[in-house]
Amino acid sequence: MQFSTGESFTVYGSGLIGRNPRSEPGEHFDQLVRVLDPSRSVSKVHLEFGQDAGRFWIMDRASGNGTLVREPESAVVRCQPEKRFRIVRGTRVDIGEQFFIVS
Repeated sequence: MQFSTGESFTVYGSGLIGRNPRSEPGEHFDQLVRVLDPSRSVSKVHLEFGQDAGRFWIMDRASGNGTLVREPESAVVRCQPEKRFRIVRGTRVDIGEQFFIVS
């Protein structure tokens, strides 16, 4: 994942993305990806991600500003909270005023 902040992360297993991502009691994640966002448009725990049968997915965790998915040559889709959304390479995911591209 390449973030608009200039940071990049290699994804493995499952994880959370946000300004200050923390798991709830009883949850376990392999990665906690912190996004620098001075405007606070990204929620503390904005979205969850993981892999299922080799396919990458995201799930909005009822964030304040929502999550938009922009697949190459497709219409923009707003993710429904708490519902998994499969992501293909080259997709841009908007989280608040920030975004990342899945490479």
